[in-house]
Amino acid sequence: MADLVHHLARRGLEVVQQHRNDPEPTFKIPAWGAALLGMTTVVFFAASMMIRYTYAELIGTLTMIETPTATAIVRTSPDSSDPDAPHPKASESEKETLLEQELLIVKTQPITAKFRTTIAHLRAHGGFFSRFRGAHLLALYYMIYYLLCSAWFELVPQTLGFRAAVTVGISTLLCRLNATWTHVVISEPSDKRMFQRIPARSSFGKLAGPTFLNALAKQMVGLGLLELITLFGLQQYASDPSRLNELNDAQRLTVWAHSFLVLISGVLAAVFIIIPSHVALKRVQASLLPEEDESIVPFDRTFNGKVVPEILGGSGRVGMREAWKSFDWNGRIRLVKVYTKVLAMQMALFMVFVIAVTGELRIILGDRLDKVIMQQVL
Repeated sequence: MADLVHHLARRGLEVVQQHRNDPEPTFKIPAWGAALLGMTTVVFFAASMMIRYTYAELIGTLTMIETPTATAIVRTSPDSSDPDAPHPKASESEKETLLEQELLIVKTQPITAKFRTTIAHLRAHGGFFSRFRGAHLLALYYMIYYLLCSAWFELVPQTLGFRAAVTVGISTLLCRLNATWTHVVISEPSDKRMFQRIPARSSFGKLAGPTFLNALAKQMVGLGLLELITLFGLQQYASDPSRLNELNDAQRLTVWAHSFLVLISGVLAAVFIIIPSHVALKRVQASLLPEEDESIVPFDRTFNGKVVPEILGGSGRVGMREAWKSFDWNGRIRLVKVYTKVLAMQMALFMVFVIAVTGELRIILGDRLDKVIMQQVL
């Protein structure tokens, strides 16, 4: 969805630039129309970012670390079919005092099972703006991340391989800051300052490996999909969709089949490579949450008994393999549902945006809109 929006935005900028360079433009957008379109675009991007942060980043992370709780209930009743029969006395023989006992295990519904319950839980613990908790930290992380990437991109050869290596290296370098964001969003509100929430320097060795592998997995999947696109020659149609009109039916069907194959490959890579590595990273980060900080959702710090906390004399460290294996199938299904719902929300928002912009252009340009579409899009 982000790539699609980026492509449409870039195409729109090209049209605007072409319109400005044309000595006799075919249409002219008034100042009020440009302001209206600009405001609509800003609102769309703001809404899209809020959906991604609250539901994909925040609730997604809580889903990754939550361990549903269970309650054991022992129900005892006398072995008698007569409801009015008196209870046997303690002095009677064992046969006369035989009791029927039932042990019931009641599993509570996970907090992250529904968006509504999760938001209500966050609001009860952190107030109305709890859905944006940690947003300033994530913004700081990405600002430093992109500044460092931009600086290093000027020093390395302009190839995808070197850029991927720089991206992985900087992600690893900032692993403690990324873990700080995770600790903030999964814990109860705290009076600690931001620098006090940053994990100790000694934790770098525990975080660097999982962060490196997660960043490497993302870059390898991205490079693999780009190679697949290049192999099929799809980049020419992505940059200029009008070239599809030059193909016959059989060639056009082949292009669509290759595009579908790339899409399926991306989905499979996300489900079986990126999501497991990302979940493992977040659970490793959560394992380093200080003992004095309570998690905002139920969280098993022992990872099914495989980790002994440092306060009890253990290492308090969990590997990526154990972190992923301890994330049960119910949690994995919940996480997939979270991402599916977020995708549906983003697609619905994008459709609303397209409808709104189309209506605004119809108001601004009137009957000239059809002519502009024929000239600029087709």
